[in-house]
Amino acid sequence: MRTRLIFALAFIGLFLAVVYWISTWNDHQIEGTIEQINIPQLMITTENSGSEMKLRTVLINEETKVTGDADDVQQLRTGQRVIVELVPDGNLNIAVSIHVQSD
Repeated sequence: MRTRLIFALAFIGLFLAVVYWISTWNDHQIEGTIEQINIPQLMITTENSGSEMKLRTVLINEETKVTGDADDVQQLRTGQRVIVELVPDGNLNIAVSIHVQSD
């Protein structure tokens, strides 16, 4: 009986760890619309579930790669749809790359 209880608790703990890991899978990517550009930062609006909108601040630097409809940070415009890849383990939202999508 005790062995079954230990096995059940271990299984529940492992299940919760997997659920947490999956929920943080794409935390290093932001998809949204550029709301404001103040170099060295971008304000990006993202849509959460339903009609809830969230404003995120992303820092950019000279190492940030820009692809898609823009080739450089200077070509970014408000209203553009972007996918921003962030530094995976950073405390700040520093952009590694920005992909500008066509409308």
